[in-house]
Amino acid sequence: MFRRLILQALASIYGAVIRFRHALFDAGLFRSRPGAIKTIVLGNLTVGGTGKTPTTERVVRDLQNIIGLNKIGVLSRGYGRNTKGFLWVSESMQAIECGDEPLLLRKNLPDAPVAVCENRLKGLIKMKAEHPELEWVVCDDAFQHRRLKPTVSLLLLDASQPIASDSLLPAGRLRDVPERMRCADALIITRLDPETSMLEATAAHGISEDTPQPVFASRMQPQTLLNWPAGTEAPNGNATLSPDRRERIMAVAGIARPERFMDRLTERFQVVRRECFPDHRAFTEKDYKRWRRIMEGDRLQAIVTTDKDAMRIKPELAQGMNIRCEAIKAEWHDHEAFEAWLRATIKQSKQ
Repeated sequence: MFRRLILQALASIYGAVIRFRHALFDAGLFRSRPGAIKTIVLGNLTVGGTGKTPTTERVVRDLQNIIGLNKIGVLSRGYGRNTKGFLWVSESMQAIECGDEPLLLRKNLPDAPVAVCENRLKGLIKMKAEHPELEWVVCDDAFQHRRLKPTVSLLLLDASQPIASDSLLPAGRLRDVPERMRCADALIITRLDPETSMLEATAAHGISEDTPQPVFASRMQPQTLLNWPAGTEAPNGNATLSPDRRERIMAVAGIARPERFMDRLTERFQVVRRECFPDHRAFTEKDYKRWRRIMEGDRLQAIVTTDKDAMRIKPELAQGMNIRCEAIKAEWHDHEAFEAWLRATIKQSKQ
């Protein structure tokens, strides 16, 4: 009881600071400026786990279908990297240099230049100077970066994490105040369950029928397990993992809410071991050694991880281990509705 009171008190202080900061921007005492390139900003109100990376990839692909290849870029902060300032992301980089999410986006979006920069305004200037063909840039996780005034902002709300019943940090998972939802140009309910209706999902987030913004929804679709590194053959003759045989595996994940990934694997395999790490954590040499001991001692067929975690696995330390990774793709609940809105938004921005 005492601990909860302390957390609620700290959450109240945190909320007051956040609201004061927003008030300074709203009053013009802190300036928000448009970027050198038109931007679509994605963000959320909670800490992690809303599907920003798959949604970023989905939005980029939609923009490419409308505007054309090589005209859409991606700009991220590059959380977890050991570098600073502006940096173009290349597939040959390691996650520690640019961040695991930007590296994954670079691999999945070969026709979209991907860059990282803490200062989004400076990053956009650099992108425009070196890639003048870019017409739009999708900014991953920049909803709270108020110094940038986005052309369009998309707020992601996880269907499984209703903000209407959540609290601000550290008492809950909200990193921003719920009223900021009104500032987004469109709301996206992510991870919509097939058994959950749009009406139920929106009500759980306190979204009423008279909400001025359009509300869309997406589902996260797990993809077929792939060998890691990509394009290689599995060692020791383990060419396939068959759910029919309920093979024994170890699940490894360093993402927000890893239980969703691991529970999903139990539907197909015997998940003998689970290794959970903090989001974005770099795997150490001790981790690889422990995995080898577990694989041999428990006679496991493979290690299964996420595609984002795979960006942080070092081939030289994982050599000889049978590792598979699972990608997640975001698919719109109503693709035609979202594309029609996106086309209209792009047209309006030209006026």
